[in-house]
Amino acid sequence: GCMINGKLYPFGLIERTEDCYQCSCGRGGMNCCSLFHTPVDYDKEECKVLFNKKRCDYDVVQKHDHSKMCSAQSRV
Repeated sequence: GCMINGKLYPFGLIERTEDCYQCSCGRGGMNCCSLFHTPVDYDKEECKVLFNKKRCDYDVVQKHDHSKMCSAQSRV
């Protein structure tokens, strides 16, 4: 298997790790890709980015009221 952050995963496809990555574990090693995209184009004066581990994605929310979303035009 493969060890990721102290947790042992079996060989094969790992759909989602605890840190929101999808990995392929094989005898030759492991390859991982993130399941989230980082917002880059949003109103940085009024909004902030919070990581939502449950959804494996970032929420762009208003700084003064985290329950209100802001729009993010592009993500990488």
